[in-house]
Amino acid sequence: MRNITIKGIYAGKPDAKDEINFEGLSEFIKTFIVPHNCDLESLLLGNYCFISGYKGTGKTALLFYLDNLISERDESACSSFVFFKEEFAELKKGEFDKYSNRELSSILIERDTLIYNTDFEYIWRWLFYKRIVADNEKFNGGLFINNEEWSDFTYLVSRIKGPADIKKSILPQKIKLSLPMKDNNTGNEIAPELEVDLRKDSSETNYATFIQLIDNAEHALSKVTKTDIPYHIFIDELEAYHGDIDVFKRDLYLIRDLIFTVKRFNSIFSAANMSHIKILCSIRTEIVNAINRFIVTKELNKVTSGFEVPLKWNYNNTNSYTHPIMQILLRRIAISESEQGEEYRQDKDIIAEWFPENIHDIQPSNYILNNSWHKPRDIVRLIISAQNCINCESKSFSQAVFESLNKQYSLDSLIEIKEEMRALYTAEEIEEIINVFTGFRAIFSINQLKERVSKYFSNSIMDLKLNPVLNDLYRLGFIGNYLPASKMYRWQHKD
Repeated sequence: MRNITIKGIYAGKPDAKDEINFEGLSEFIKTFIVPHNCDLESLLLGNYCFISGYKGTGKTALLFYLDNLISERDESACSSFVFFKEEFAELKKGEFDKYSNRELSSILIERDTLIYNTDFEYIWRWLFYKRIVADNEKFNGGLFINNEEWSDFTYLVSRIKGPADIKKSILPQKIKLSLPMKDNNTGNEIAPELEVDLRKDSSETNYATFIQLIDNAEHALSKVTKTDIPYHIFIDELEAYHGDIDVFKRDLYLIRDLIFTVKRFNSIFSAANMSHIKILCSIRTEIVNAINRFIVTKELNKVTSGFEVPLKWNYNNTNSYTHPIMQILLRRIAISESEQGEEYRQDKDIIAEWFPENIHDIQPSNYILNNSWHKPRDIVRLIISAQNCINCESKSFSQAVFESLNKQYSLDSLIEIKEEMRALYTAEEIEEIINVFTGFRAIFSINQLKERVSKYFSNSIMDLKLNPVLNDLYRLGFIGNYLPASKMYRWQHKD
């Protein structure tokens, strides 16, 4: 007889990095499902180098899954994870090491660092040079052939003096360049240091010398020889939050130019016929929308178009148990049962025991998907909400379970949407927008909404920018369309 309850189902964590950090990589891999539209080989071996999607679609999860897949194919594979503006607590590092040679680091930007810069491509190229040299040293020089070309490259990189901490790629205000020359009197070589101010508004920054050195290093990199050991750099957590407008725009410029730099390096590797080396970068859709809205894009879409794999979980517009989002839930139930000593069961048997025929007269898979945004994180949030409700000891997802979890699930879902909106609006604007809909009708016409805004929220962002806000809310799944004649609902996440 089955003993497992909802409390015993493996939920994981809302963030894949946290899940691996606290639950372990093996549990994460066992419960991972690849989106139907995602061609893994195009990311590993093809020209694709960007993974794009909304918050909660599994971009970080896919990067870690790819890393594990690479290490399964070649145990000597080396990878380097770089998290933009984020610390990484190395818990369970012993388990990480069992699966791959993985270096974890973060990019740190002080609040007032390079605040007025609008172009960061040369700075990013320098940081990538540092990362490549540091990773090669970390992996005992096994990533590149140690020949004259590699020595030329490392020598040029070493002439740029910045923060030495390998674990953190720090963007400083100033750096120093070592300029070797011979003393005419003694014949000895000396290396005086030249200070370079990286701030755009600074005069006599010696920035031209820095640029020339970066260009020379790029030429040298194109001449090095890669070994057969697979080497991947994964870039993740490209975040910017609409608060202090100067810091916000600085971060958008940083992210924009980081994306350009990822594409540039992959082009260098491809042109030089370097196999077994690639940089993969996750891009959040709303961050790209923020770049397009608030700063000069420099044709960013041309850079990503043709090189990105968008993460989408819609599946033939169906609400059946075969939907990949429902498969995530069924997979976690099946694995949890097997780890409790029960026989691994097929989907049909799990469905028969874990779900009723209907929930509020709706077929269970329809009900769950209609209360989700077709994202993996929705299922994690659903399980966690169920495990924290008063019916958590139930042996099935009954109607009573859903009634008791709905409030917490809804509150957590609203928090998720607010976080997604932070790339476009300030905290105050977000609260204004949410307040307009709080206590209002579930279904309303545009004229009814305009009347409410005009009456109660004049001069708010909803009053001043109604149509752009509604476009954003529809894209994020906060609002949808209802067609009274056919009684059909239409949502962006359902295409």
